[in-house]
Amino acid sequence: MTSAEQSDGVGAGTGLPATGVLAELSGAFTAARVGLAAFLELLSLEARRAGLALVWMLACGFIAAICVVTAWLGLMAAAALWAISLGLPAIAAVMALAAINLLAGAGLMTACMTMSRDLLFSATRRQVAGPSPMQPPSP
Repeated sequence: MTSAEQSDGVGAGTGLPATGVLAELSGAFTAARVGLAAFLELLSLEARRAGLALVWMLACGFIAAICVVTAWLGLMAAAALWAISLGLPAIAAVMALAAINLLAGAGLMTACMTMSRDLLFSATRRQVAGPSPMQPPSP
């Protein structure tokens, strides 16, 4: 039996069509392209969903901020009316509440500025930078 007859016998015995390397590579690239297209479709749908959720979150946050501010103004108006009912002049009641709010706001701003130092990652930056040439290495 010749080598050509042997190779024909092997292909005929398995029942599989004889395909070349290029056909296999083409099939693999096609499968990869289809998989990538499906992944990109999923990614675009999820990005759209995340974008819509972000817009709704911002809108709800804005409306919630308006509600909180109006509630605070209502509480301050009620406190001013209570102070007036106790005999304090109206202008003094409003000025006292404004001063209290101003002091509270200043205290909160100071706290925010103090906490902002923690945003600099100073320990991480020192670790990445390594020892300074000005400082001798610690023993």
